[in-house]
Amino acid sequence: METLLFWGYEGLSAMLPFVVVTLLWGTRQKSCGRPLTGGIWCMALVLAVYAVGIYYFTGAGTVYDLFTYGGEIRPEQINLLPFSRTIDGTAYGLNVVLFLPFGLLSPWFCDRMADWKKVLAGGFALSLLIEVSQLLNIRSTDVDDLILNTLGALAGWVLYRVLRRHLPHTTRPLPLPLLWMSFLLPFAGRFLLFDEIALAQWLYGF
Repeated sequence: METLLFWGYEGLSAMLPFVVVTLLWGTRQKSCGRPLTGGIWCMALVLAVYAVGIYYFTGAGTVYDLFTYGGEIRPEQINLLPFSRTIDGTAYGLNVVLFLPFGLLSPWFCDRMADWKKVLAGGFALSLLIEVSQLLNIRSTDVDDLILNTLGALAGWVLYRVLRRHLPHTTRPLPLPLLWMSFLLPFAGRFLLFDEIALAQWLYGF
């Protein structure tokens, strides 16, 4: 039961800003004569849920970590030298797989992301955002993760190109701003609203 509460609280914290802001944005688009279809909303929702999963599995930092850990940045927490530490094949593989859907779904849903350079830059930027946020908590900020996440996004783009040659693919008009809102708003919601320690104190009374 406690686990479900944690997951529900984390998911709600991340999704609330996405729902509110994108609905307001969609209303504005409609008033300007550019209404969004149900298919577009579904694509944005898929990306947002995927983004929530990324932030959960990577343990992205939150503003409340500043109070929990005092904002102290320890030298051993940061690795800026690529592949200088013990290589963990499983962890490296998971880092690649975690960002593979970004490289596949972004161009599949949004034609403006079809260029591999845009996917590479987008994957790098998203991974960098997560790594920097981890300076706030006890997780490590590792250049290896940044490299492998970015390679995962590129691998997803390669898969996208292979699938596009063999599967029917119509124009996917997901607006580029909505695509990025699907990733950044869940991050902002989790960063500002998710206080894991406060929930634990409430549940367990410590």
